Amino acid sequence: MALQRTDTHDTGGAPDARLHARLDGRRPTTGHDAFFARGRIRWLRRCLDDLGERPRSMLALGWDRGCTSSDFFAYLHIRSLVAVDVGHERARTGELRSADGRATYIHVADYLATESADLAFTNRLFDHMTPTDRTAAAVLIHRSLKAGGLVSVWENNPWAPGTMWGAMPSGARGPSGRVTARETRRLLRGVGFDIVHTTSAFFFPRGMAWAHGLEPLLASIPLGGQYMVLARKP
Repeated sequence: MALQRTDTHDTGGAPDARLHARLDGRRPTTGHDAFFARGRIRWLRRCLDDLGERPRSMLALGWDRGCTSSDFFAYLHIRSLVAVDVGHERARTGELRSADGRATYIHVADYLATESADLAFTNRLFDHMTPTDRTAAAVLIHRSLKAGGLVSVWENNPWAPGTMWGAMPSGARGPSGRVTARETRRLLRGVGFDIVHTTSAFFFPRGMAWAHGLEPLLASIPLGGQYMVLARKP
C-alpha cells in the first residue's frame, strides 16, 4: 500500500540519527512543536481515562512533529509503540528499534497490519493526502487495531479563530486544503469505525499559560486550533 504525503518536515542531520533521537526520547524539534505535541497526548490521556481505557500497544501512523517515543510512554503508559512513516521516500529499509526495544520505526511499504494494536494515533495525516490515500490510511489503521481498539485522529481546524492570532500549531493557517471534523468522521465511519466523540483543543496561544486549564471546559465548542476525533473499531 503506497500512502503519500505532499510535504515533509526535516529536522536536520542524517536520517538514522533523526530516527534514533525520536525513538530513544531525545527531542530534535522546537519548543513550539513540543508544546502542541505534548498537549495532544495529555488531551488524549484525559479522554482515555474518562472511558476507563488502558491501552498497552500503540500504532502512530505518520510521526507527530515535536513528539518522541518517551512522550507516548510517559503520558499514555503504553508498553509498545510502532511508528509508521508514510513519506514518499524511506529513510531506511526494514525496522529500526529503540535501545530498550519497546519502540519500532518502519516505513509503510514494509509494515504489515496484524490487528494487534489497542490504540492508533495520527496528527495532520489526512490533510496532506489525496482522498484516495486518506481512505487507504484509514483502512490500514482499522486493520491494525484489535476489536474494541481506539484511534485518535488530530487535524487542524480550518475555521478556528486562532488562525488569526497564532493559537494554532505550525502550518495551520487558513481553510485551504484542511479536513473538517465532519469529513474526518465520515471517512472513519466509511471504513467501519464507530465515532466515540469529537473534541476541540488549543483555544489559547502557548504564552497564555494561565488559560490552558480552561480548555477542557471548552472541548465541545468546535473553535479550537485543532480537533480530535476519537473512534472505536467494533
